[in-house]
Amino acid sequence: MSGQVPREALRGDARLRAAEVLTRTEADGAFAAAALDAAIARTPSLGARDRGLATELVYGALRTLPVLDAELARFAKNGARSIEALDPWSRNVLRVAVYQVLALDRIPPSAAVDAAVDALKRWRSKGLAGFANAVLRRIAGERPDPLPADQRVRLALRAIPVAVRVRIGSLLGQEAVESVLRAALERSAVSSVRVNPLRIDRNALMERLQRERAGAVISPGKKSELALSIEHAGDLSYTSAWKEGLFDIQEEGAQVVALMAGAKPGMAVLDLCAGRGGKSAVLATQMEGRGTLHAVDQHPAKLETLRANLARLGLSEHLALGTFAVDLTVGDGDLATAAPEDGYDVVMVDAPCSGLGTLAHRPDLMLRLRDASAWRELTAIQTAVLERAVRWVRPGGVLLYAVCTLTAEEGDAPVEAMLARRPGWAAAHERTVLRPDVDGTDGFVIHRIVRAGAVAA
Repeated sequence: MSGQVPREALRGDARLRAAEVLTRTEADGAFAAAALDAAIARTPSLGARDRGLATELVYGALRTLPVLDAELARFAKNGARSIEALDPWSRNVLRVAVYQVLALDRIPPSAAVDAAVDALKRWRSKGLAGFANAVLRRIAGERPDPLPADQRVRLALRAIPVAVRVRIGSLLGQEAVESVLRAALERSAVSSVRVNPLRIDRNALMERLQRERAGAVISPGKKSELALSIEHAGDLSYTSAWKEGLFDIQEEGAQVVALMAGAKPGMAVLDLCAGRGGKSAVLATQMEGRGTLHAVDQHPAKLETLRANLARLGLSEHLALGTFAVDLTVGDGDLATAAPEDGYDVVMVDAPCSGLGTLAHRPDLMLRLRDASAWRELTAIQTAVLERAVRWVRPGGVLLYAVCTLTAEEGDAPVEAMLARRPGWAAAHERTVLRPDVDGTDGFVIHRIVRAGAVAA
């Protein structure tokens, strides 16, 4: 049976678009957010409600895949083998249907079942459609009525592997794991923006966004003085306030990380692992657009986005901005000749990590962490990048190391090992942990270390 997604099945149907995205995420290793954006862009006939449904189905199914597969296997003649034997698209059509039945109270179970059965009958076979009908109707027959108000979170919690819980417990204690995971998952409906204080103050931005998004719920952030917390506002990058560079879209915990750098106008600052530049923009804001900012990432396209975003925010006109596409696990690339001879005042390492603190926004994380080798690869990268970063910090300068996860092996071990190899290197060391259940942000472990020695004259 073909594993391809039937093109005719994709015209204007939110459920089948979701199955397409899930298939590409599973079979091709695509990132869910990018695959979803591309799928929606190819379907202009999808209205706002259907786009929202497709997003809910993709993200919800990814968060709950083990639970969905277990439910399907429970009623299949050959258990899990029956589900594994399906081609990827057919399997994901079933997953989308099961997720609707188990998690969404606004869609009648019969409608979800009928849609999946009809799709499989039309683009696969009557036999497979009959199998789907039998299995899905038995699952629907056991659905609680009404669904618990927190049903989606309950399903996602059931899907978190024991190994992940153990790793989080190694940092926070096992008694905190359930609270942290639940809070992280409950944050999926909340987004954050960061005011650009060089153009507008936070209260004025709140009033402006409230006018542009009348149905939105907007409140000041709790941990970042630049943050607004927003719900029910849709895509804020379509607002005129965004186009005018009055704010950036950035999770509040990520803002806190970059603000801890304490960058100032005229400094030389290095942002390693800069990505698309959200934290680089915070650093440039602290610098008031004056000084030297060098940003490094392995992917040139992300650095192009970084440059465009700083220009939109009005931060790059008087900033000595350098971007360097470098694989830091291999070498320094062009940064070696561009860096100041005496190093940087601030070096920030937002290291690649398991991302367990970002469960609210990264539903495909569990797919990428199934293999134990993925964890070993991450810690090796963290260690290699941190070793390079240390060499660029001038005496009296700041090294900021952060990971958006909540595990001791990623958040603490690389820093402890680095400092153990350099007795006396640190004059001051501050460790901060941000928790979804305590701080209302994504989860982070942050180390702010001041290098011993006087600042160069």
